[in-house]
Amino acid sequence: MLITNSGCSFFEDNKTTKNSNKEQMSQNSKENMGADNKTNSESKSSNEAGRSEKKQTITLYFANEDNSLLVKEERSVVVTDGAVLRSAIKALMDGPQKKGLRKTIPEGTSLLGIRRDGNTAILDFSKEYNKSNDIAEIIERISIVNTLTNLQGIEKVKILVEGKDLIGPSGEPLGEMKKASLDKSGRPVSGMLKNIKIYFGSPDSDYIVSENRNIVTENNSSQEMAVLKELISGPSSKDLYPVIPKGTKILSVKTTKDGSCTVDLSKEFVNNAFLGSAGAEITINAIVDSLTENKSIKKVMFLIEGKERESYSDLEFNKPFLRNESIIKSSKK
Repeated sequence: MLITNSGCSFFEDNKTTKNSNKEQMSQNSKENMGADNKTNSESKSSNEAGRSEKKQTITLYFANEDNSLLVKEERSVVVTDGAVLRSAIKALMDGPQKKGLRKTIPEGTSLLGIRRDGNTAILDFSKEYNKSNDIAEIIERISIVNTLTNLQGIEKVKILVEGKDLIGPSGEPLGEMKKASLDKSGRPVSGMLKNIKIYFGSPDSDYIVSENRNIVTENNSSQEMAVLKELISGPSSKDLYPVIPKGTKILSVKTTKDGSCTVDLSKEFVNNAFLGSAGAEITINAIVDSLTENKSIKKVMFLIEGKERESYSDLEFNKPFLRNESIIKSSKK
């Protein structure tokens, strides 16, 4: 596919928006971030000089005895120098106080590091974290993610093991994880742990690059809807660019038995479209290739406000789009 030079800057407004949003972090969050970014040596030095301590009530998630569900436990913990993330993980490692519950971080696991990057908490555990089987690890992972995302300003959690991304059951890195949905009994809802690959614009605007996400499909919500919502939320990497125009709403998405997926989007998809044919190419291919990661989807058709549209920028738009592998660039160096 031929991509013109006009695409080189069509993502710039979105990048500026992303950067400006980060600058709006509250002063309190900045202070907490600094506290949780401390190295062990810095912590020791601080201890010798005297620390500020205060108690804070946090919600912890522990597993029941058969590891089938998670139970909340309110705990008053001591937070030193504002390092609430570290205090929360230490409380999980210490284990539950209620009877009938069990620890969700494997014995012998050490916390090698913990820091905050914007609204994401990044943890690095020792190799002992990986000694659980897949089913147990899922519950353990949700315990950590849901505990930390209950803290103010934390929306996602990334887990590392010995400095490397935690690998999920699919064999792919899990990346940044959002709070998992639990039913009334504390069981994870069906489909919420599915790991998917979605695509965003490359820095040079010539390709699309993948990111791995955990998606939540609740009740009658489809995987396709979850994929589109993740695309609208934008990339996690600072080096990638959003592909869906600002303000776009998903009106509906349906897939037939023959593998034809129809996506109905609001008028903002057209009105706020990125400039140039390159922008349109990146947008359409990112959506189509993200949806067709699900092998049961063979082609994607677009509607705008329930109606077919002849063109989108310079693209013929009233036809089904097929997966385009040639525009995908590997994120690995």
